[in-house]
Amino acid sequence: MAVTLTYSNDFELFRACGPLYPAFAIESLTSLLLGLFFCYLSLKICVRSDVEHPVSSFFRMLYGWMRPHIKEWWEAVSSWPEMHKRPLQDRMGMCRQLNLAMCLAQALAAFLSIFRWLHINNVNGVRYLGYAFTCSLMQAELVVLIAPYVPCYKLNCVGIVILTYITLVLGWIGSLHDGFLFEEPSWELFLVSGQVKDLAVTTKGIFIGCTACGLCSLLFLQMPFLALIYFCKGGWRNEDLPPHFLKLFATVWFTWPAFPGWWIISAEGLGLIGDSKSNAVGFAILNIISKGTFTFVMLGIGSQYKKRTERKSQVSTGQVESPESPSPSPKANSANWLVKSLQEFERTTSHISEIEKKELAKIDEEAAKKPGPKTEPKEIEISI
Repeated sequence: MAVTLTYSNDFELFRACGPLYPAFAIESLTSLLLGLFFCYLSLKICVRSDVEHPVSSFFRMLYGWMRPHIKEWWEAVSSWPEMHKRPLQDRMGMCRQLNLAMCLAQALAAFLSIFRWLHINNVNGVRYLGYAFTCSLMQAELVVLIAPYVPCYKLNCVGIVILTYITLVLGWIGSLHDGFLFEEPSWELFLVSGQVKDLAVTTKGIFIGCTACGLCSLLFLQMPFLALIYFCKGGWRNEDLPPHFLKLFATVWFTWPAFPGWWIISAEGLGLIGDSKSNAVGFAILNIISKGTFTFVMLGIGSQYKKRTERKSQVSTGQVESPESPSPSPKANSANWLVKSLQEFERTTSHISEIEKKELAKIDEEAAKKPGPKTEPKEIEISI
């Protein structure tokens, strides 16, 4: 018996295929388990009988490698209650760790979305949970950067994180419901009468309305409040406030409204665009623009602060920076493992600067003046 289903556009088909979610999720899970099984066999082949428990040893190895880095991150993040007493350098270090967590969480959410485990009713739940976590961190960073001047800093920081998280989770729940924000007969009656009392809100409308209220609270109450504090306390002229903070503010304030705007016209919202294939593409582009710009502005703030600090140090000590003797970075001796590893491959001995060539020539002259048997010239490897 053949059954033919007819749909006017992709939006209707997008919703109609929602019941297929268990089949997609189970298929992804079995594929993952299959891959893990053959990874286990490959591990057994590599270690043969030399390692009695290869799986547990492998996880212990990963834990031993990750533990110091996670511990370092946690020690930095767990100091957030004291940020209103810390100097700008410590607050920027704290925001750097939060930004790192935001980027890693968004990357994890993107990869987990491939498995379609939370594609309930064909709505990507992992995406919304990723938004809830990362956007909460973005709001926290804005508060931490100017923490000494924010009234009730701890309450404000915790409250704004919880509000952001709940707002986006409610948005996910609202997206799971099909239909319009209002019952169709009441909407038609409203268009004729113009009376708000004629509207009958659906379950979807209730959740989306709560989400809209939360988002408006963030964009039109919390963030202007932070910008006003920044202006009143001297702005960039205040050395205890970050330079280009308003750029960071503008990045969030102008890009966040694009997400609900795209949701309204996409297949997850009201389906004004019948082509559901553009749904994920639009959200991905908005994510790249919003969080990518936020991260680059944060890096720029750190770079500007570093230059300002070095300039102030040179003025106070009466030293003038020489182009041939650049001042070392204050964290050059405490670079993390990733920086040291990448620096080994960043340059080779064929890219030797003029200063390094002079040092090599000086070493050769000193060696030539020393009496003794002649030796073959040795290559001197300089690791930058």
